Amino acid sequence: MKNEEAKLLQAVFDQEPGAFEALLDRYRALIYSVFHGPIFSFKADEMDDLYQSFVVALTHRDYRKLRAFEGRNKASLATFLQVVTTRFALDERRKWARQPRGYGTAGLDREQTMPDSEDEDAQQPDEPALQQEQLDTFHNLLFSLDWKRISAVLWVFRDVQREEIAVVMSTSRANIDALYKRAKDQMSDLHASGAGSRRVRQADPEVLTDPVADLLREVLPYPAKRVHRELLQPDAKRDALLGMVLTEYPRFLCSKAELMKLADTQDLQEQAVTVLGGLIRRLRASP
Repeated sequence: MKNEEAKLLQAVFDQEPGAFEALLDRYRALIYSVFHGPIFSFKADEMDDLYQSFVVALTHRDYRKLRAFEGRNKASLATFLQVVTTRFALDERRKWARQPRGYGTAGLDREQTMPDSEDEDAQQPDEPALQQEQLDTFHNLLFSLDWKRISAVLWVFRDVQREEIAVVMSTSRANIDALYKRAKDQMSDLHASGAGSRRVRQADPEVLTDPVADLLREVLPYPAKRVHRELLQPDAKRDALLGMVLTEYPRFLCSKAELMKLADTQDLQEQAVTVLGGLIRRLRASP
């Protein structure tokens, strides 16, 4: 953590006059840039109310979210706030999809937008969730691997039983164990060589095309556990992996090249539309 960041945060926690306002002034543009992300599709007239709700969320329970920042692994306060803002926006978009309503004093339920506990359906990765530089490095390394090893790691991280992963991958439990171990070993070797730490991951407009973004919005109302259940079809293989990465795209921010490797196709949009369309049909038909 930089010294100036530590001083600013301590001033906020000490409730020094103007300290919290100074923090907001410094990072307001970053917060709004997240809200304007293509995956969320918030309307322009919702932005200010959304921002105010986020500000209140930051002050909730004596700045609980801000106090979680420790600056480990040289992570900056800016990247920390980017992750916190993205999570807040995802939660708000899910709530809007489940129960559309207008923002403002008549439509916004403050208690609903600021629960004491995190959304139970929100996915929590094994790696430290609030250290964005570390997450970027982790995902750079992970998505450089063979798709089978990527699949083993990501589904294990989602607490899916390895026997079920084996059914999806049309292989044995022993092979899933081997894929998972080889993936971790390969990532360790790559990291030791200095690979994976240079690219800052960001949304790729060639992935989030209008047809794909429209389908992703249709998935948003459904709980993540239910989405995963419908993706984990026997022998789904690459389709299950591609569907999971797309439905959690703000977390992974894969490039088109990375996803083409997962999908093994020259027409990524067509394959993405096929996978997401099938997922939505199953979600609508399932209880």
